[in-house]
Amino acid sequence: MASQNFGLACSKIDISPIGTIEVLATANGIYQVNLLGHTPKQPFLNSAKLNESDFSKLALQQIVEYLAGQRHAFNLPLDWTTSKPFQKKVLARALAIPFGQVATYGELARELGSIAASRAVGGAMARNPIPIIIPCHRVVASDGRLTGYSAAEGVCTKQWLLELEGHKIVREKLV
Repeated sequence: MASQNFGLACSKIDISPIGTIEVLATANGIYQVNLLGHTPKQPFLNSAKLNESDFSKLALQQIVEYLAGQRHAFNLPLDWTTSKPFQKKVLARALAIPFGQVATYGELARELGSIAASRAVGGAMARNPIPIIIPCHRVVASDGRLTGYSAAEGVCTKQWLLELEGHKIVREKLV
């Protein structure tokens, strides 16, 4: 897939409170956000071969503003081409969770019409290609535990993002 860039453009910042961030965009919008952490892993694509785009630069600028506490919402077009229908519904619902608020996997499952789909909701969140912009970090277990986070340093990053939004967390659980 690395040799097949189908119009992707990339912007990257190596220094942020949560480590290296790489934003990939197509002509349609933001395609992928890679949170690579403080010990960067191999990027999804060889970004040296890609050019920056207005979308990728704008997204990176808005993410930096968010991480600095200066932005509470994103105003960016998203490219949903890699999302399957159920995942797109879950991610669209997560996108509607406002800054400073959280929802549970069970609440999202109920809102999507299937009380028993909490695990499927969690699976869709784990495959979120656009973390931070689609705020899957705002989804927690029914008892307030942070559970997992697939980007950067995992639950530590999720905790940092939730604390940025004003939540108090003790032992990986909202209090």
